[in-house]
Amino acid sequence: MNTFARIILVFLSLLLIGASLFLLAANYDLIPGIAMSSWMPGWANEAIVLAAVGALLLLALILLILGLKPKKKASNAVVKGSEFGEVMISITAVENMVLRVVQQTRSIKDVSRKVVFTPDGLVVRIVINVMPDIALPELITELQSRTKEYLEEITGITVHEVKVLVENVNMDQAASKK
Repeated sequence: MNTFARIILVFLSLLLIGASLFLLAANYDLIPGIAMSSWMPGWANEAIVLAAVGALLLLALILLILGLKPKKKASNAVVKGSEFGEVMISITAVENMVLRVVQQTRSIKDVSRKVVFTPDGLVVRIVINVMPDIALPELITELQSRTKEYLEEITGITVHEVKVLVENVNMDQAASKK
C-alpha cells in the first residue's frame, strides 16, 4: 500500500473516532445546546447509540492499524544455513551472477534479469534479445542449464526454475553485415 493510501486510512480513522466521540458526548448531553432528542429519531435509544459508537470505534481501530502497519520489505537477500551459521547472499549479487552467465552465452545481445527467492528455491527470470538466425531451442536450453548449474555451484542454493523470454531478435547486427 502506498503512502497516500496510508495517510487516507489514518485520516478516516481519526474522523471516525471524532464522530464516535461526538455521538457519545451528545448521548450523555455533554455538549451544551445539542440535545440528542432534537436530531435523533425516536427509536434511537441509548443502547443503539452505544452500539453505533462501538462499531465506529472498532472500524476506526481497524483502519488505524492498516494505516500505521509498517510495509513488508521484500527480501533482498537469500539465506543459506551452514553448520557455522547463516550465510546471506543479496539478490543483486545473484542477479549479477546470472548476468555473467548470459554474457558468456553466444548470440545474446541485451539482457535483463530478475531473481526471486521462493520456498522451493530460486526462480530466475531472464529477458533477452538475440541475434538473427539463431536456433532458439538450443540457445535457451543451454542458457537455462548453464544458469542453473552456475548458480547452484557458486551459491549452493537450489535453483527451482529458470524462465527465459526472448523479447526480440536484434536485426541491427544483420543489417550492418550486408
